[in-house]
Amino acid sequence: MRRLLFVSLVIVSGVLACPASAQQWSGHATLGLSGGHQTNLYLDPVLGTWNPDVSSPFLAVTSQVGLSRNTSRTQTDLMVRAQLHPNRTEIPQFTQSLLRFHYQLHPNWNIGLLGGGTRYRYPAVHETVRTARDSWWALPTLQWTPTSNTMLTLQAGPSQRFEQLPTVTDRQTSGLVSLRATYWLTERIQGAVRLYHSTGRTSTAETTFGGTGSHISATYWPTNSVSVRGNVSVEQLQYETLQPPGTARDRILQTGIEAEWTPRSSLTLFGRARALRATLEENASETDVRLAAGLRLQVEGVLGGSPTLPQQRRVCATTDEGVRIRVPYDGTGTVYITGDFNQWARPGIPLRRTDTNTWQTTLALPSGRYAYRLRVKNGPESRWLDLPSYAHTTTDSFGGTNGICTVQ
Repeated sequence: MRRLLFVSLVIVSGVLACPASAQQWSGHATLGLSGGHQTNLYLDPVLGTWNPDVSSPFLAVTSQVGLSRNTSRTQTDLMVRAQLHPNRTEIPQFTQSLLRFHYQLHPNWNIGLLGGGTRYRYPAVHETVRTARDSWWALPTLQWTPTSNTMLTLQAGPSQRFEQLPTVTDRQTSGLVSLRATYWLTERIQGAVRLYHSTGRTSTAETTFGGTGSHISATYWPTNSVSVRGNVSVEQLQYETLQPPGTARDRILQTGIEAEWTPRSSLTLFGRARALRATLEENASETDVRLAAGLRLQVEGVLGGSPTLPQQRRVCATTDEGVRIRVPYDGTGTVYITGDFNQWARPGIPLRRTDTNTWQTTLALPSGRYAYRLRVKNGPESRWLDLPSYAHTTTDSFGGTNGICTVQ
């Protein structure tokens, strides 16, 4: 945890050193409530352990606060999350902190870091039950966007997990390599594939462990406020055994489906279903089913800093005629803008070319905060256009990025 804190301080110090004229602070707070049914604890997002004797009904309360800072070429996100399960007799206490940092080297290349730590503590039921589990990880990231529809993300780095038993603490040190590819198959369908490999060693028994797996998912947005995501993953976990000496292997198959509805930006309703079947060593098998439904309430806003950029470095600027939208684009076709102001109708409102690689239009909008996206239409073909690096953005309910225009 101290190593992660040091890295975080270095990154945050670098961000603070950026020119204030290109920075903007924003924050968010989220409260979530979910309940459902489970048959094991392996699919539990907190515990993740085999325990078929768990009580089937569950209730979870999740709170989260976050802070973001954007500059013309960097984005830094800090988040702290806590989760409670009121109906569990062990009264779990779970907290997690997360740091995400991105720096734009080139319009198609980003480098960054994903780091974090978790702390999970609960009373011991008897002397053989662990009383705490802490972990941290730091994953340098390289991201390549070869086209507007495709993104490749490579992550590799160390992690440590501490199992605090009544009489001893076991430190598990491991390394992880992960490659993820996302691709927009159509305007409303996104596919993703993730491959990973990990390897590590325990401190008490000095045994090795590791895993290799793949994860495939597809997300469909029938409307701008509804999303449906399906996924399937296959993993093989292996670990060294002392009695008898050798290597044990577990094979795990998981499937799941999730639906979300966001009737307004501050409210999301969701439902999830996941199932797992594992073939363990000596041909033993385990299963797990988890059904959950709930809601999330979220508020966000600008906290401080200076969102003002030079005129030539703004997407949205207030003029006597209205809000001027200006973006760079030097390809073929016509640029359109769509968003909250036209109910996300497509292709949207056309922009006109003002010089070789600049497009703009002026919108008459009342005061407020408007989300938008850009599209390029070239004959019968159309696609989403990446926003400029200096645009003010926010994450939408689709998992994508929207631009933000604030009209005073």
